[in-house]
This record gives sequence, structure tokens and C-alpha cells, in this order.
Amino acid sequence: MKDETSQIEQRIRRYWYKDGIGEMMGGVMFLVLAAYFSLQQYLGDESFISGILQAGLVLLLIGGMYVGRRVVNSAKARITYPRTGYVEYRTNSRNAVLMRILAAFTAMTVASMSVFVARKFDSIDAMVAVTGVLVAVILMVKQGWGSGLGRFYFLSAASLVLGGILSVSGFVRGYNLGLFYALMGIAFLISGGLILKRYLNENPLPVESVNE
Repeated sequence: MKDETSQIEQRIRRYWYKDGIGEMMGGVMFLVLAAYFSLQQYLGDESFISGILQAGLVLLLIGGMYVGRRVVNSAKARITYPRTGYVEYRTNSRNAVLMRILAAFTAMTVASMSVFVARKFDSIDAMVAVTGVLVAVILMVKQGWGSGLGRFYFLSAASLVLGGILSVSGFVRGYNLGLFYALMGIAFLISGGLILKRYLNENPLPVESVNE
């Protein structure tokens, strides 16, 4: 029964990513972070605006997640649900909390290990290396294993490769991190855009909806 429930949950998660809209929104968020870190580097640590940016990172992330979720839901209501319907999986709130705690613990463990390894090599940019590993782990665990979609494993591998290459690029840290997020954002936009194009081709609007 547990295996059957897990398969149903995975199919519903796969359906959430079927149109590519969520990935495109994720790409936009990555580009926002790219602009954030690049601007912070450009302004310098002594700038008043840079100080405000540093203090507002958490608000930026929380606000971005909230706005992004609303934009995705609105886009799905206009594009996806009229074509293939609305599906929702009701999760146990206790299990959801446990999964969040496990995800946070995994992220902290990976980050600690990455920082420890990075400190052994003064020639690499530890920040972008750790970021590459963390993004890769999140994509693999949350999106890859959760939905069973192969493209998230590809994006996870891309994050590892980009983080590794940029960590030894010699670029200034802020621009380096900005470049990482920019390239990942472009990858997400391309992936999501191709999926959305295929979805629209395979699922035209019903005749009744078009006439209305």
C-alpha cells in the first residue's frame, strides 16, 4: 500500500512539472539572484545600498518564493488546467514537516562537508563550489527523486559541473556567484521553455474552451 501511495504521489508531482512553467519561474528566480550578487559585488562592501541588500537577502528569497508560487498557479490556471485538468495530492502535515526537517538537515550536512573540503584548497572559490553542490542535491532529492523526471538529474549534474568549473575560474566571488546563478537560470528557462512548447503542442485547448 505504501509503494502504491508513493507511486501515486510521484505521478502527481510529475504532473506538476509536465508543463515546464515551474522550471521557467525557477529560472527567473535564479536570474534575480544573479543580478543580486553581481550588483552587491559592483557596489562593494562599504556601500550603503550593498548593506541593505545583504540584510534583505532572506526577505528576497521568501518574497520571491511567495510571488513565484502565485505566478505559477496563475499561469497554470490559464494554461494547464483548461487543457489537462487540476490535480492535487493531500499530504499528511506531520510527514511534510518531517520531510522539511530532513531536507534542511541534509542541506546543512552537505554545506558543512563542502566548506570543510573547500578550506583545504585556498585556490578555489568555496562559496560557488558549495552553492553548486547544494543546488545539485536539492534538484536531485526534491525534484529528481520526488518526480522521477530525468531532466532534473541533468540539471543537478549541470549545477555540480558549473560550481566546480567556476570555483577555479579566478573570477571575483560576487561576479562568480552571479555567473553561476545566471547560467543555471538560463538552463532552467531553456528546459522549461522546451517542455512548455511540447506540452502545448500535445495538449491543445478543447473546442468548447476555444469557442467560449
